Amino acid sequence: MLNIFEYALAALFRRRQKHIAMVLVYALLVAFYASVVLLTANLQQEAKAVLQDIPELWIQQIAGGRLQPIQANLVDSLQNIRGVETVYPRIWGYLPESTTAAVLTIMGTSGNLSEIPYVQLQNSGKAAVLNDSEVLVGTGLLELRNLQIGDYFSVADVGDSIQSFKIVGAFEAKADLLTKDLLVFSNRTARKLLSLQPNEATDIAMKVRNSAEIDNIGKKIDFRFPALRVVSKKQLAATYETLFGWRGGMLIFGSLMALLAFLMLVWDKASGLSHQEQKELGILKSVGWSIGNVLWLKMAEGLIISFTATLLGLCLAFLHLFVFDSLLLKPFMAGWSVLYPSFQLPLFIDLSSLLLVMILAIVPYLTATLIPAWFAAIIDPAEVMR
Repeated sequence: MLNIFEYALAALFRRRQKHIAMVLVYALLVAFYASVVLLTANLQQEAKAVLQDIPELWIQQIAGGRLQPIQANLVDSLQNIRGVETVYPRIWGYLPESTTAAVLTIMGTSGNLSEIPYVQLQNSGKAAVLNDSEVLVGTGLLELRNLQIGDYFSVADVGDSIQSFKIVGAFEAKADLLTKDLLVFSNRTARKLLSLQPNEATDIAMKVRNSAEIDNIGKKIDFRFPALRVVSKKQLAATYETLFGWRGGMLIFGSLMALLAFLMLVWDKASGLSHQEQKELGILKSVGWSIGNVLWLKMAEGLIISFTATLLGLCLAFLHLFVFDSLLLKPFMAGWSVLYPSFQLPLFIDLSSLLLVMILAIVPYLTATLIPAWFAAIIDPAEVMR
């Protein structure tokens, strides 16, 4: 077997120009396919990490299929449900930034500034509640407007009334995935910017003592308040997983079509062996090689080419993902905006995805080379030599 492998290496080296070109094209196809599969797995993993700390349930008011403001006094009724730990109203929404066409996410808070994570404050010793003329901002607004902590900036509310606020803190860059386009105001200011009444909120968040009771508590809320919609963290995670899977599936379908076209070309070339290759097989059979030996030779050649191309393609995929930050695929897979959050993918390797890439890259190629080799091997050597 070792002798057959050595002969296969020598045979590939004799026609090295053709095989090097084939390996390069093959590796590029594998690199694209592997990049899509691994990027999809990484984005799904990142989404799980980001969603880990959000509330287990949140309740929304729906009217005519659209999200409507919810009455904040529902908190008292929801708090009485058995198994609920804490319930609090949330105020959030979106405001267009007319000068740059960016869409800003605004959020209200009544908490202590020092209790808000990932914030760099102008005065690190300050421990006051955010007042109505102050704001915490993400790095996107600082870059977009060329501002610093301590500066003032203006924003128009939903009624086109211009409001001015002092920047008293900014979120750290490591939180860009969550805070790049985020503005945090006091609850009263956020309500004013979003045209909410003092007793209204965007939705109500709920933390549950026992995670096993999340579904049961959700059913209780559905039964008691049929006009409300209950959304769970599990549902949101499944939505993101489906979203990334759908986008990745589109790219995987395209890459598989390209790989199929390449394999059809390989089949065509392998089924029409050159005169020199046919003569070589005839000589091998005339000196005592069996059909099995010939097939082992072709399998060794196919394994060398496919395994080399697959390893090279995986290396290119890793470079694309973790060195060049998925330059070609991330805008399509993760979405885009004016204030696009820059984030580095974690070095997460999904072994099942890696195995899938190797199987789909190696097995079809071997099939596309072995079957034509079988038809060539059963031809009578004397006929080939003539």
